[in-house]
Amino acid sequence: MTLNPKNWSLPDIPMLKSFGQQLAEFNQPYTAQHIFNQLIKRVQAFEAELDQEHEVGVRLVSFGKSTEFSVSRIGYLDPNLIWFQGNLADKSAVELIQHISQISFMLIKIKRQPSAEPRCPIGFCLNPPLTGDAALPASDAGTGTQPATAE
Repeated sequence: MTLNPKNWSLPDIPMLKSFGQQLAEFNQPYTAQHIFNQLIKRVQAFEAELDQEHEVGVRLVSFGKSTEFSVSRIGYLDPNLIWFQGNLADKSAVELIQHISQISFMLIKIKRQPSAEPRCPIGFCLNPPLTGDAALPASDAGTGTQPATAE
């Protein structure tokens, strides 16, 4: 049997994607929005396991000494920043802003201060946090932030 290259046929190859499309798909998991969406899922799953006496906290594992705070809001700034707002144990406000390549923390359950109010779920924000004189009010009304939902 002799092989004749004139009779060879190539398999059907679908049209290749442009380099830009391939690059966009490759980079997708590394955007702040993608990391934020993954965080939403993990935090909501963790929060669902808590009773009314506890709330979600974060223990930072990338700093020299252990730092813990309760988390009230999480948001992102594309392309590469994630932010966390909450309170330290002494009730002082804290805001952590991290590059997506540096995110390293443990979700922990923190004992809530005694309150007749039910535990509030963490707010997820698509817009950047407001700081200084324009600090975020207890309610998001009028701030322009929209709660994000896990898909």
